[in-house]
Amino acid sequence: MLLTTIYLLLTIFCLFCIYDCFKPRYFPPGPAWLPIIGCLAAFKRLQSKYGFSHLAFKKLEETYGPIVGLKLGRQKIVTISTYDFVKQALLQDDFNGRPESFSFKIRAFGKKKGVLFTEGQTWSQCRRFTMRHLRTFGLGQSLMNKRLTREAQYLMENLREQSEHGSVLMHNAFDVAVINALWTMFAGRRFEYDDEKSKEILETIHNSFRLTDTMGGLLSHMPFLRFIAPNWCNYNETMSLLRKQWKFIDEEITKHELELTDEEPRDLIEAFLLEISSRKGNDSSDIFDRENLLILCLDLLLAGTKTTSDMLAITILFLSLNRQWIKPLQEELDKQTGRTRAPTFEDSSSLPTVEAFLAEVQRYLIMAPFGVPHKTMTDVDFNGYRIPKDTLILFDYYSVHYDSVYWDRPEEFRPQRFLDKNGQFCQNNVNIPFGLGKRRCLGELLARSTFFLYFVYFIYYFDFDISPLHEIPNLNGYDSFTLSPKPYYLKLSMRSDIKH
Repeated sequence: MLLTTIYLLLTIFCLFCIYDCFKPRYFPPGPAWLPIIGCLAAFKRLQSKYGFSHLAFKKLEETYGPIVGLKLGRQKIVTISTYDFVKQALLQDDFNGRPESFSFKIRAFGKKKGVLFTEGQTWSQCRRFTMRHLRTFGLGQSLMNKRLTREAQYLMENLREQSEHGSVLMHNAFDVAVINALWTMFAGRRFEYDDEKSKEILETIHNSFRLTDTMGGLLSHMPFLRFIAPNWCNYNETMSLLRKQWKFIDEEITKHELELTDEEPRDLIEAFLLEISSRKGNDSSDIFDRENLLILCLDLLLAGTKTTSDMLAITILFLSLNRQWIKPLQEELDKQTGRTRAPTFEDSSSLPTVEAFLAEVQRYLIMAPFGVPHKTMTDVDFNGYRIPKDTLILFDYYSVHYDSVYWDRPEEFRPQRFLDKNGQFCQNNVNIPFGLGKRRCLGELLARSTFFLYFVYFIYYFDFDISPLHEIPNLNGYDSFTLSPKPYYLKLSMRSDIKH
């Protein structure tokens, strides 16, 4: 009897393994699938060989075409590349879901909460509320510009003070300034640059991004590993970081609850709490509960700080390694300001070289090669393939920004591609660092404004060079959810001809 049971179990296991290797009918081409792990081993070999996930996918696209199908562990994944296909899919509602993989669910207590990894009514309600109130508290208004200008002044003073003590660590130098741009609208206050609490939470944000990738990492591919090897699959560290982030936001919400009045809200958290109070017990499906507020805060904190801060850091590093661009940028800025006043947002239309440089930086230095992952809402027929419902979709923005059909010599850094024949800045619609369609980044306006102002303030106030006391920095960042810059040091000196 025991022998029969063993044979039966082995037979069932063998049949499962055979079944697990079959691809769905008309699924996009890709590497062969093995039982349980899919093509995870093959993908990891490519990732190891080329150093970055987006380069591994580039190799797969060269082999299988612009639409590639994989199975990494238990996850079915399809990557879509080239501008034409990416644009077509981004504007199609069937691709607008968010994955429910383990790594993305645990951050929201295993539920559909917040605005980043939700869909349908929950997402639309949350996005609508967030955008409406962020505008009320300054987004896109003169108030936002005033706050950013004031924060830029604080940032330059902080960098000046650091430079007096030697070389400045730059990979995270913009962190506090960037979080303050959001936090003033979000929580009604800003952090000081020596605030230990903000430093701790910013460190957890950096570590969270490095622990995983756009697909959710091993925890999403094979979630059972958390029971077998919780340290190896980063489960324990992930949960430790999440608990710190939850605690940080929970304390902020509690502080707002204690100070809450019936008067007009002063920030987003207060507005949400007042909405909770006014709707209490009315609708069990309503998004307005404390748990959803916490995850909404987490979404905006993670998405609104990391990429902008890293983009500033990697841009300054690129300038430091390609010094031929520094003088033209500073000369154009100096001509506009006369060295008698700091730059403003209104100067942007008179700084075509600066605008073109920043646009080319966002095209050339891809910080988020796949953006935030999507999911198919139904079975989708796309370019002759059938993509099953709930398949994780990665849009290859790297391939878009290096698409030779639309970009002349895309491998070269050429800001002049964003200048017209009269030398004026002209945007190119193929440059889509913030995505397209309904899922386009809701913080785009704040991110663009912060990126521009902090950058022009930096080159206005400082001359800078690679620190002679440290090794030459590497422009290639950490391969994770984003391409985070590695630590590097610059020697900063205040420009001596400032007249104010």
